[in-house]
Amino acid sequence: MSEAAAAGSKKGASSSKGKKSSSSSKGKKGKTSKKPAAARPVRPLRRDVDGPQSVPDDSFEDTDTDGEGDLEDESGENGDPESELEAIERELLSQPAGPEPEIVYAEGPPPPPPPPVKARSLKHLLIPGETLDEVAKLYQVEVGDLAKWNAIRAGEPIPKKKKDLRVITTHTPPPREKLEHEIKRGDTWEAIAAEFGVEVARLRQQNPRLGDKLAPKPKQKLKVVAWKDLDLTPSAGLGTKLGQIRVRAGGLSIGKPNRGKLVRGVELPDRPDLYVKRKPDESFASTHTVMQTMAAITRFRHDSNFKGQVVIGGMSRARGGRFRPHKSHQSGRDVDIRLPVLRAAEGKRHITSADVDWKATWQLMRAFLDTGEVEYIFLEFALQKRIYKAARESGVSQEQIDAWLEWPKKIKGRSNKRVLIRHVEGHRTHMHVRIRCGPQEKHCYSSR
Repeated sequence: MSEAAAAGSKKGASSSKGKKSSSSSKGKKGKTSKKPAAARPVRPLRRDVDGPQSVPDDSFEDTDTDGEGDLEDESGENGDPESELEAIERELLSQPAGPEPEIVYAEGPPPPPPPPVKARSLKHLLIPGETLDEVAKLYQVEVGDLAKWNAIRAGEPIPKKKKDLRVITTHTPPPREKLEHEIKRGDTWEAIAAEFGVEVARLRQQNPRLGDKLAPKPKQKLKVVAWKDLDLTPSAGLGTKLGQIRVRAGGLSIGKPNRGKLVRGVELPDRPDLYVKRKPDESFASTHTVMQTMAAITRFRHDSNFKGQVVIGGMSRARGGRFRPHKSHQSGRDVDIRLPVLRAAEGKRHITSADVDWKATWQLMRAFLDTGEVEYIFLEFALQKRIYKAARESGVSQEQIDAWLEWPKKIKGRSNKRVLIRHVEGHRTHMHVRIRCGPQEKHCYSSR
């Protein structure tokens, strides 16, 4: 703009407030001088509800205040992220919610029959008290053939010195799980058998060195051991249960977990048969996250023998955003779940790692991992050893555990090791599950 035009503009402005400057309109054709109205701050909706599914606040002793954001360096971000999120929120709210999403899992047609398998020679490791009849049934072979392959006379028991048997079969038996229980004062065979889900006679047969009464001497550590064949056949009825899950459409995550919002937040439905909600006003998430959470817990309940409570802690507010004490939980993709506890610890106000049912904890983690939609699971590093042991005892391979679990080598700094179960301080009595962005969430940002 020329000096003369600038002078004319100042003169026009001083002569009258309502009069437009002619020189200003000439210098800026097609542009308006009005500033856009400032966006109103979006406040999360609050619902002070203490519904029938709520549990005391102090059931979660640890807090999510450290390092649970996006696990990425956010330095160098420009602009006004809050205004951008609000603009995206307004845009999405102006669009229709869309149809109800498809169910996460569904039962498909029966698989085709497997191709014929050639007979192969295997080595079966014997457990205390095992008989020829039991081994033959396990591998679907004749007892007489099994005795012949191992130079055992027909009708005679397996020699005590034998540690394994040779088996020629086309059948692959299910993996065998080893269970251990350290004997404590007051333990009985009946109680431990009920905990393991095995018969008392079978349990005593597998522990011949222990007497009728389980009474270890002072400072003596004794263990009861049991072996169970895992049932890997398709779970009858699971597909039906998963197919009954219905979640309202339109709940969308925008932004990052530690800098985001939730559009049309979906409240986690009341399902006392699956879980207990600790804080209903913080039980909102995206449609995708609610679907994955319900599907994982449904699978866990169906496949495990765990009868205790699954307690859901903080998720998100109805419209997302920051709420104390969390740094994340802002975009509707984070779920806090108390670690499943042993029957004796149910109802305790303050739980420790000794109260945790680590087998059930691993089964719950595995149910989430099997969805294929987990971005991270946060758990303190010192506790991951228990997860490692439970996973190995359930038959998980070392290679698979290395891809999932941070333990035994702690990740330092910005490592390239991209495991799913990671250390974050403050996760001692609960796990923090983060779900990936859903396929319809184009404004959602995942770090994996």
